Amino acid sequence: MRFIYMIPAALLAPAIHEWVKALCSALQGDQTPRNTGRLTLNPFKHFEPVGFMFILLFGFGWGKPVDTTALHYKDRQRGVIVTYITPVLISLILGLVSAALVAILAGGGGDGLIPLRIVFSQLVFFPFLPPDLHSLGMILLAHFALININLAIFNLIPVYPLAANHILLRLSRPDTIARLTHYEKPLQIILILFLLFEIAERVIVPISMRIIVFAWGIVA
Repeated sequence: MRFIYMIPAALLAPAIHEWVKALCSALQGDQTPRNTGRLTLNPFKHFEPVGFMFILLFGFGWGKPVDTTALHYKDRQRGVIVTYITPVLISLILGLVSAALVAILAGGGGDGLIPLRIVFSQLVFFPFLPPDLHSLGMILLAHFALININLAIFNLIPVYPLAANHILLRLSRPDTIARLTHYEKPLQIILILFLLFEIAERVIVPISMRIIVFAWGIVA
């Protein structure tokens, strides 16, 4: 049943992330996202089946990467940083706002942060058959919050095509860029293995939950 509740967030979170990336690049003069049909919020234009399945299985994954061309930017270094860091920040903000809304809908969730954390964990990891729209909204928002924050943290891993890799390449010296490019495929394989053996999940999800508890603490 949990997978059913995850589907809307699994479609929307990567779509928003990639659309923001496309928009940032387009606003700096790059026509590539528009020409490839990626300057849209249509989630199916950003759908990537493997990344989608990873979100359903592990709570984080990816959408179809937007092609960008830094040659069109007035300041290429700053342009790349803006294009790739902005979607990460937007995903994080969306996650925090959604988590705060869940706290509000939960009526504070009890006294202190531990009851709030238990409420959120129940909504995400052990969702029940919602008796009304209020409960359904809480469950969907909780998944949207966690998946967005997971997506933001996941993109901080410096492996292509994640955001941190693009930023690192832009800021690195030529010899470092050559090494990163040379080890691109092995690093991708290692990352996939970390995902399959749930090593990445054990690192990312606890961090995301701490961020959510922080957001709940502000609301409470």
